[in-house]
Amino acid sequence: FFFQAEDGIRDFCLSRGLGDVYKRQVFRMSRQSNELKEDAERYLREHHIQELFEDLATAVCFKLPENLEGFLVEQLKLKKAKGFKSGLYGDGELRNIFTLYDLKNEGYINTERCRDALKVLASSEHQQNLVEQSKDIPDKVDPKEFLRLCDTLLGIK
Repeated sequence: FFFQAEDGIRDFCLSRGLGDVYKRQVFRMSRQSNELKEDAERYLREHHIQELFEDLATAVCFKLPENLEGFLVEQLKLKKAKGFKSGLYGDGELRNIFTLYDLKNEGYINTERCRDALKVLASSEHQQNLVEQSKDIPDKVDPKEFLRLCDTLLGIK
């Protein structure tokens, strides 16, 4: 192959092709982008960004506000004041969920049913993991204990 310089003079040059150059650049860029990606993922985890967006999306779906922007601002202010302890459900709604899982109307549910009910209420993967890994769920859970678990595991009160 001949290589023609900008001045128009042609020199004989065996080309290795641009692939070698691009491969080196891509390798450097992929290493840098992996570091950037890891930094971004660490930042998102440390600041609970995914959990925040999941909570906001859940709140929007649950409440269906007419003024979406105002509602989101209100929710963010609530999160700032109370952290992730601000839930969507009141005691009455939580008791209703308990009743749905108390199929025999015995006034209590077992550990497995309680765990299932708590996972239904969880609004993020983080909360799901807390429920899955919890060793604090007794064999028999009454409505009062269920409300306590909702508060301690999910921050719902």
